[in-house]
Amino acid sequence: MEIISGQLSSKPLASVKVITMTFIKKSTLLYLLSLVVAIFVFLKNAWVSEDAYILFRSIEQLFAGNGPVWNPHERVQVFTSPLWFFVLSTVRIFSHNVYLNAIVVSLILWILTIDVLKKTFKSNVVLLTSILLFSASTGFYDYTSSGLENVLAYFVIAVYILNYTKLFTFDEDSKIPKENLIWFIFISFGLILCVRHDLVLILMPPTIYVVLKNWRFFSIKQWITLSIIALSPFILWSLFSLIYYGFPFPNTAYAKLNTGIPQIEIFTQGLKYFISSLKYDTGTLLVITGSLVLNFFSSSEKYLKYLGYGVLLNLLYVGYVGGDFMQGRFLSYAYIVSVILLLLRLDKIHFPKFKSLTFIAVSLYLVLYPHTAFNSPFNYENKVIDMGIADERGFYFNELSLYRYLLRDKKGKFFPAHSWARNGYEFKESSDRITIVSTIGLFGYHSGTEKIIVDPHALSDPLLARMPVTGSWRIGHITRKIPDGYVENIINGNEAIVNPQLNEFYKKLKIVTQNEKLFTQERLKTIILFNISAYDHLLLAE
Repeated sequence: MEIISGQLSSKPLASVKVITMTFIKKSTLLYLLSLVVAIFVFLKNAWVSEDAYILFRSIEQLFAGNGPVWNPHERVQVFTSPLWFFVLSTVRIFSHNVYLNAIVVSLILWILTIDVLKKTFKSNVVLLTSILLFSASTGFYDYTSSGLENVLAYFVIAVYILNYTKLFTFDEDSKIPKENLIWFIFISFGLILCVRHDLVLILMPPTIYVVLKNWRFFSIKQWITLSIIALSPFILWSLFSLIYYGFPFPNTAYAKLNTGIPQIEIFTQGLKYFISSLKYDTGTLLVITGSLVLNFFSSSEKYLKYLGYGVLLNLLYVGYVGGDFMQGRFLSYAYIVSVILLLLRLDKIHFPKFKSLTFIAVSLYLVLYPHTAFNSPFNYENKVIDMGIADERGFYFNELSLYRYLLRDKKGKFFPAHSWARNGYEFKESSDRITIVSTIGLFGYHSGTEKIIVDPHALSDPLLARMPVTGSWRIGHITRKIPDGYVENIINGNEAIVNPQLNEFYKKLKIVTQNEKLFTQERLKTIILFNISAYDHLLLAE
């Protein structure tokens, strides 16, 4: 270092300043590039699914004064995610456009997720790599919008992992005390239960690990208090659901899991779900598998292994329930955890060329693979159903994309220009009070809030959801036979179901779902009996 007139030369200090400013500028540019890519791919692929309109109708029922129901005459929970319902219902106070509400809220949540990931990775190079990896998975990116709760789950999972990694890489100089990090972890765990009940599996192993490694940090009383507060949204919603609807779980759970189909057939369909993803969205399962292999065979950072255990549990559950009819949707939760795990592991590998090769490989996949979120065109369409599984965005994108919404003809026409939406509007304007329809999303929303729609797939029907399947089925579209006299029973309110045992079952069910008073002794007693399966013998007799 030079000394001039007894003082230190300013040249070295100036050089350090220039280098620092250059690094900061490069880092900022990489962050901005990550945001631009993420938002561009989001907007290019933005759409709302047909199933989202099932939720939208329940929101409209709430604002019409009928409560969070599907049909106006009975209390049934058709939405899977209470927290997503609450978020979109809150936004509905300020805007009547449920389509744009879903897309704008999803975009905000996606940007917030990216900001959380930035804090997790602490490197904008890694952040950009993560955005490219997300763009490589249609199963993941198709549901950043869609009107479904996936993007809310992405955000909650990202917040959980941020605090989880901070806890186990704790620096004594950290501005956030350890006890606060544990609180944030537990709150996130409680919220994921309100996003989707089954997502508890993906965060359960790391949460157990947090408790085991920090058991002496709190007293038993403090742990209990923490658990009760963290789980209070889930507990309160479950109590509300039990009292208001009569059942602790959404009607869709009873419709899809209470089928009477042999478990081996369901599990076989679950394997087909993974095969379908590997066939049409290869990168998703490759990244998940690669992440798990790297995670379990790495000897360091034991705490990260527990995130991997959560991914495995989630995948086993997906296979057990038969997957889904929406290609890749149920793999998206495992994918976000796997990408974070993979990049946290790779960031610790002191081999710059390997990281560069990873970046190049992902970039080439984005461009050269036949269909990724990155190279998907504005007019994308794919109506192929293979093994009962569909590319859901490809099925509806031409009618329900943001691109189509912006180009719509506003003169005397409503959006979307889909036959099911038009049929629903015609039903709304007709003198008919009730109809039977198996595709209830677009039709149901555009039919308004006063009509009654019977769904043979049982997603919105409490009686059919509890009846066994008697014929052929497709995953997620498990059709029940409409009992003789059932429609007449709904219209006239009499005991018209021909089968006497089923008629008796429905009489009991109506006490739970249709009584105006919630807290009568008869209704509360009937709720208890239903939830301990006291009336199931009537269905068996049917």
